[in-house]
Amino acid sequence: MALKIGVGLFTGQIPEGSNRTFEREYRDYLDLVQLAEAEGLDSAWVSEHHGAGDGYLPSLLPMLASFAAVTQRIELGTGVVLAPFHDPLRMAEDLAVVDQISGGRLIAGFGIGWREEEFRMWSIDISSRVRRLTEMVEILRLAWTMDRFSYRGSHYSYEQVSITPKPARVPPIFVGGFVEDAVRRAGRLGDGYLSSRADPQRVAAMFQLAAEERSKAGHPGPMMAGILQNAWVTENPEADRAMVREGIGHQLGVYAGWRDGTDTPGRPLVVKPPDDDDIDRTTAYGTPEQVIGYLTPIVRALTPYPQSHLILRLHYPGMSVEPAAEATRLLAREVAPALRQLHAGG
Repeated sequence: MALKIGVGLFTGQIPEGSNRTFEREYRDYLDLVQLAEAEGLDSAWVSEHHGAGDGYLPSLLPMLASFAAVTQRIELGTGVVLAPFHDPLRMAEDLAVVDQISGGRLIAGFGIGWREEEFRMWSIDISSRVRRLTEMVEILRLAWTMDRFSYRGSHYSYEQVSITPKPARVPPIFVGGFVEDAVRRAGRLGDGYLSSRADPQRVAAMFQLAAEERSKAGHPGPMMAGILQNAWVTENPEADRAMVREGIGHQLGVYAGWRDGTDTPGRPLVVKPPDDDDIDRTTAYGTPEQVIGYLTPIVRALTPYPQSHLILRLHYPGMSVEPAAEATRLLAREVAPALRQLHAGG
């Protein structure tokens, strides 16, 4: 199976002082997803946080349902649902409905969450997050494959319940994570492991670790693999540099602000962008040839896995749709064919 190249994450963030509205942001996403499909790309992905000062997308499945309604072919992924904040039965129902709307194109990605403010918001003990994720995945598989099922867990228990309708196909489940325990857990729980913005050697090692755990757990078939990567494809790198750095600075700077305890009661969000060297180091930026060169070792890390997803972000907070659309066209026409050929060649 060829390498699948997608776009995302779409996160719905609007920086302070921007003249963009959430209506415009969301409608632009529909245009970009339709364009990605028309240009031959393979998937579109969204991501979740809650209570964010910049409006980070809190509600993934309505967004994916809208993507499903305006596309016919591309797969639609969550990268990721933060499992502790959702009821498993409701999640099983919502994912099944979106999968039916899409005709069986959904990919369900999950993570445990890390931001303490979100756990406070939902009145959930952060120490329960691993077990809640594990139970979520176990319940989804039962809900989508059994007419009725019972379940007894630490956090969720059900007696002879039925989830209808079933999905058009049982969505593949990806699990994300970065530390070694999380990577091992992804291998044991998921159909696939989802990584993000890491050194290619570390990416390869994490995929191998997850695959080993999958084999030890006795799961059939090869592991699916996915990686999220910041990117920008342009014919004029110098002209676009300030715009892209500003957008990525907000994207990554929000996480730094959260880690420092801002965006909490009494402490408004403070965006703390990384320096330009960090942005350059972690972004596949430049002409098509430069982007291919940056992504080549990442694609090589994916070659052992026949079902692989490379998900490239091409729209950043505060950015209008036009430059992102041009970057998407260049990705599809000039970059994706070379990367698919590289993956197929092993």
